[in-house]
Amino acid sequence: MAQKPPQKNNNRGNNPQIFAAQQTVTHYQGAVPHPDILRGMDELVPGTAARLIKLAEDESMHRRKLEVMALEANITTQQKQLELGSQQNTSVFRSDFIGQLFGLVVCLFAIAAAVFLGLEGHDWLAASIAAIPTAAIIKAFTKKKQ
Repeated sequence: MAQKPPQKNNNRGNNPQIFAAQQTVTHYQGAVPHPDILRGMDELVPGTAARLIKLAEDESMHRRKLEVMALEANITTQQKQLELGSQQNTSVFRSDFIGQLFGLVVCLFAIAAAVFLGLEGHDWLAASIAAIPTAAIIKAFTKKKQ
């Protein structure tokens, strides 16, 4: 079935029709409703406005308390991270110091052994043992730091 096209309004007489629409929008944002709304609620149920304001105050205090707790937890975590970093630095320093101390002991022992073997007439063995601390010292000074 074919549809008929809409008819044009050819009413160009003395009676023009004008339509006007007006819309008013009021937007209010916040924890407590607009005073007019509060007033209306209070008329319906007496004491509602006071309870809503008290509820908003309690919610605000609760939110602030949670924010303070979160900040304190953040501060505590950062302090513990600093303490952990300090402990790690101390551990690395001790480890490096112990490694250097034992390296020194091994070098001194190798030098003493080389001197002893040289005095006993074992020149080749003394030279090979003396090469150990010499190589270690050369490596320590030529090794690139990362």
